[in-house]
Amino acid sequence: MLKKIQQVLDITIEISELSLQKDWQKVEQLQLNRAKLIQQAEQLNAPKDESSSREIERLVMKVQKIDALMMPKITAQLQALANERKQASKGAKMTKAYQST
Repeated sequence: MLKKIQQVLDITIEISELSLQKDWQKVEQLQLNRAKLIQQAEQLNAPKDESSSREIERLVMKVQKIDALMMPKITAQLQALANERKQASKGAKMTKAYQST
C-alpha cells in the first residue's frame, strides 16, 4: 500500500508541475492514472506496522495539501477543455449536416 500511495504522490506532484506549465492534455491523462492508483490503493489492506502507517499518513497529507492548492484550478481548466471539445464536436456535426443538404 505504501508503494501505491507514493506513486499517487509522485503523480500528484507531476500534475501540479504540468498545470503550472499549462500542459492540460498531460494533466488530464495523469488525472486518470492517478484515479486508478487511488482505487487500487483503497482495495489493499492497511499495513499493520506503525511506521508504515505513519508514512502512509504523511504521504496522504502531502497529497491532500497539493490537491487543496492546485485542484480547483485544474478542475476548472479541464472542464473548460471538455466544453471546448463539446462545442467543436457540435460545430463539426452542424457543418456535416449542412454539407449533406
